Amino acid sequence: MAWGTELLLALAVSLDGLGIGFSYGLRRIRLPWASLALVALVSTAVSFASLALGRLSTLVFPPVFARRLGALLLLGLGLEMLLEAYLRAGGKEREEGRTLFKVRLPRLGLAVAILLEPQRADFDCSGSINPGEAVTLGLALALDALGAGVGAGAAGFSLTVTPLLIGLGQFLTLGAGLALGRRLPVGGWERRGAVLPGLILIFLGLWRM
Repeated sequence: MAWGTELLLALAVSLDGLGIGFSYGLRRIRLPWASLALVALVSTAVSFASLALGRLSTLVFPPVFARRLGALLLLGLGLEMLLEAYLRAGGKEREEGRTLFKVRLPRLGLAVAILLEPQRADFDCSGSINPGEAVTLGLALALDALGAGVGAGAAGFSLTVTPLLIGLGQFLTLGAGLALGRRLPVGGWERRGAVLPGLILIFLGLWRM
């Protein structure tokens, strides 16, 4: 199927949006359509930049080498996601690593904190994500997928189709998560579903080798 691998990549990097939307739904935090669209737009823009950066590596390295390097990056990220899901399932938290990351990268500390505690994107505690807060949320989601974007660019993924699919994926998964969070109780599905992005990235890495 045309764009099949691009669709799988978009799914893998957008699934965080499902969990964040679910968290907002549980807490009855509103995400208006305009803010939701802004999150998707920011994700699209950052995804394009990361893919373009990965594509530039093909100018430095031979195309075959750059493609395999990108595939290895996707494979490594997938394995890291599986390890993280395993540690979370065992109740092991990496608080020291989180603190060090915030200290070393203070400008990104807010984005990281939002990914760990999604409700913190609601800075004014209004119960609704305004456009300014939506930009920060979009950056948080996009930064989380930055490495996958660079790897995908080097591996030869489309520079035009892939960012659009990622933006659309964030729009749909956030919206679906919001709807589910308002209707469903919290369950173990979140932890079980955490392995899916890792498995998809591993598959894509092997596919592009």
